[in-house]
Amino acid sequence: MLGAPGSVLTATSTANGYDVKEIYNMLETTAWKAANTASPHYISFDGGSAPAIYTADCLAIIGHNIASAGALVGLQYSFDGFATEAVDVFPQFTPTSDKAIFKEFANPGAKRYWRLALSNMTAPVYLSVCIWGNATELDYATAGFDPHEQEVKANVSVSETGYLLGIHHKYIERSMTLKFEDADADLYAKVREWWEANGLKNFFVVWEGANSPDDVFLMRPDAKFSNPLKAGGLYRDITISLRGRKE
Repeated sequence: MLGAPGSVLTATSTANGYDVKEIYNMLETTAWKAANTASPHYISFDGGSAPAIYTADCLAIIGHNIASAGALVGLQYSFDGFATEAVDVFPQFTPTSDKAIFKEFANPGAKRYWRLALSNMTAPVYLSVCIWGNATELDYATAGFDPHEQEVKANVSVSETGYLLGIHHKYIERSMTLKFEDADADLYAKVREWWEANGLKNFFVVWEGANSPDDVFLMRPDAKFSNPLKAGGLYRDITISLRGRKE
């Protein structure tokens, strides 16, 4: 949704050196930041002349200080540009930490006007990545996987006799491999559509929203897309390999 051709994204205020358009480039190295603590603050989306396609059932945020700033966050829609109507899609809340947020809600249908609402902040809020739209839900993986697989990326110096001399810690990398064996054409079409739209960009991964709601990761797929046919072309074995930096 955000960044769609013909759409406009604006913010109530923006600090120097920041840009509200940075929130949907899926990069953690850029951000939007409010210029002050005025309440409420809005990031507003106008879908322009093609509003019928702008539906949403989830909100995702990473690289923020909403909890530290004590702010409330919510998402609203309107039929008249918020002139007389502003409907909350879920009750506004303050997250318990500054970790990634993934909030699901009932899809209210296609709307031209949407906005992120931020209020009661004690410090200017910043957001590295903030998007709302429709989640893609896959089938259950047919092979086991570890959603918390990690590898420390570091330069480790060891003496010739095996003594540890020093460690230069760089970051911790998450990885996850999902396998769907004997996948049908419907699942393959869903995965291929996602791949064609997303490419190598970061995206949010939630492996078990109901039982592990805090496990929200920003990850990227491997560069190779290969899911071979089997059983005479009736099925495929699909493998999705993901990597990302641990918060």
